[in-house]
Amino acid sequence: MARKIPSTKDSGPKVDRRKFLTGVAVAGAAGTIAPQAANATIAGAAPARLPSVLPPTTQTIAAETSVPQAELNRIGGVAGSDFMVDVIKSLDIDYVPSNPASSFRGLHESLLTYGGNKKPEFITCMHEESSVGIAHGYFKITASR
Repeated sequence: MARKIPSTKDSGPKVDRRKFLTGVAVAGAAGTIAPQAANATIAGAAPARLPSVLPPTTQTIAAETSVPQAELNRIGGVAGSDFMVDVIKSLDIDYVPSNPASSFRGLHESLLTYGGNKKPEFITCMHEESSVGIAHGYFKITASR
């Protein structure tokens, strides 16, 4: 028969883990509901609840679903992106692999219309990483010439 060795450290009262976690969950839920109920009873009547989101107006719906017209004639004179296309051409860059995004929409448009999509030719990529890979590979091939 095995001899039982008494532990030198008293672990204190035994608490069931499941009962403890249930009590914590109930206390947490009660703690979130109690302040709201207390605020409602302090005023004496239920406060008017403001809507979290207002319904969209007809102008908002039209602005979100229609084709933007205001940006077409926003620039007076020659666009700065046309100048950047001239700079890229002067650097003798053959291709511009890129993922077209709204942050450089003007440069993308100038490469296609002002530059005629010829030297540099715009190559549309599905992701930024693939465009960087294409540019890196093209550099490695042409740098050894």
